[in-house]
Amino acid sequence: MYRRYERFFQTLPRPLVRFMRDTYLAALDLRDRLTGKTGPLTPPRSLHFIGGGDFDRIGEIFLGHFIKVGGLKESETVLDIGCGTGRMAIPMMKYLSESGAYHGFDISRKAIAWCQRAITPRKPNFNFHYANIYNKEYNSRGRLSAAEYRFPCGDQSVDFAFATSVFTHMRRAEVEHYLTELNRTFKPAGRAMVSFFILDDENKRLVKEGRSVYDFAHNLGDCLTVDPHTPERATAYTLEDLKTMVTKAGLKIQEPILYGSWSGRRSMLDAQDVVIVTKG
Repeated sequence: MYRRYERFFQTLPRPLVRFMRDTYLAALDLRDRLTGKTGPLTPPRSLHFIGGGDFDRIGEIFLGHFIKVGGLKESETVLDIGCGTGRMAIPMMKYLSESGAYHGFDISRKAIAWCQRAITPRKPNFNFHYANIYNKEYNSRGRLSAAEYRFPCGDQSVDFAFATSVFTHMRRAEVEHYLTELNRTFKPAGRAMVSFFILDDENKRLVKEGRSVYDFAHNLGDCLTVDPHTPERATAYTLEDLKTMVTKAGLKIQEPILYGSWSGRRSMLDAQDVVIVTKG
């Protein structure tokens, strides 16, 4: 049923989808205020760029993944690529110690402003950075290119990084640059958990059989997408291309790749495919 609805929305004009989404979320924000369901660490739904699901619960689940799968420790320095309204940062407030640090950046000015007001005063070692990066789907007025953006962290300063549903909206040159930036900012034992839509042989078969959420029917040469007019809606890469990009950046993939449920296969961790990369 979910796949049917998702594919229906893919057929609608993007301005209409955004209007429907914004109207719906504004109504939910009003309901939350009237019923007293908001709190100092509850961001407005209208600021979210994320998919469905319970905001707090999903953050807690991912923190568990970062600890158990990614080996995140309390004293480490963390980089959150595409932090949004702090879905991952908020549960980390209770986990990272004072000797640890958190850096998050996002292309939403309003989301970053909310995090700076709500989180940093409570946790001074949590820093949020606005990245005015152009993205046709999410920040069409951005002035910076993702293929040139420098992460807000020094060389060899990051222990653990993650990007959830970020590379799934980026073109190849942008992904390659972000992977290179991970290499630059990683400490010797640095690692990152990043999500992709990966087309290995099994996922290709499931897509062909119509069992996936996305069909990625349009090959643009540098990536595959569901929408050739706005590729950033969702992008995918073959497993071979992903391995090439990771190696080119001086990184390596830590096996196994944790394939997600988007394709119709049994999820190993999340809806998207999760890859752990380390220094090569």
